Amino acid sequence: MRFILFTLLLTLVSTFAVAQVSIGLRAGYGFSDLQSDDAFDAVSDQFSNASSLAFGIYAELPFSEVFSLRSGVEIKRRGTTVMVTQDATIFGATVPTGAEAKTRFSYIDVPLLAQVNIPTGGKIQPYVFGGASFGYATNGNIRTTAPDIIEFNLMTADIDLENIDYERFHVAAVGGLGVRATLSEKIKLFVEGRYEQGLTESYEVPLATAKTGFKGMNFGAGFAITL
Repeated sequence: MRFILFTLLLTLVSTFAVAQVSIGLRAGYGFSDLQSDDAFDAVSDQFSNASSLAFGIYAELPFSEVFSLRSGVEIKRRGTTVMVTQDATIFGATVPTGAEAKTRFSYIDVPLLAQVNIPTGGKIQPYVFGGASFGYATNGNIRTTAPDIIEFNLMTADIDLENIDYERFHVAAVGGLGVRATLSEKIKLFVEGRYEQGLTESYEVPLATAKTGFKGMNFGAGFAITL
């Protein structure tokens, strides 16, 4: 947590101390799922992705026309969906046979990304980026639905992260590409897609007594203002 706070402070200081820094807002939607792992191969067909939202602020520090660094703070959700074939207890919640349980965990993320901008000489500019993301889980919940009848909510309950000994710190490798459009000297719009592969094992698979990490895709859009 101290590392996240330090990185945020460093980002803010850089924003106000360096000329031509851009700050902006980004919102994204995508999908999160568990990484493949031999330890739960026997039940892996019961798992599928869950929707994932992201929202945050970021700062981009250019070193040249081509290369820049990005960081910021995001609120992001990770999780998975499991189809229960027999009555089960998942993170303290009783899930009946035939129900679908969606577990989602909210994180505060600090991405640290290197970005390569592809010069085009025009107002439309593609770019690629990669790096790491450091997160801390703040809360979680489980939503149980009955999809085989009509998908309606049977129950939504909070997950006590301390009680399940959840590994709150999350580290992931991140890569993606995007394109941005210059509207004026100060304002730019962008759309981008990113993929992340978790490097930590936070999720204890309820039906297999094994731990694994998250992977996911996220598609985002936003705007940036050059200071």
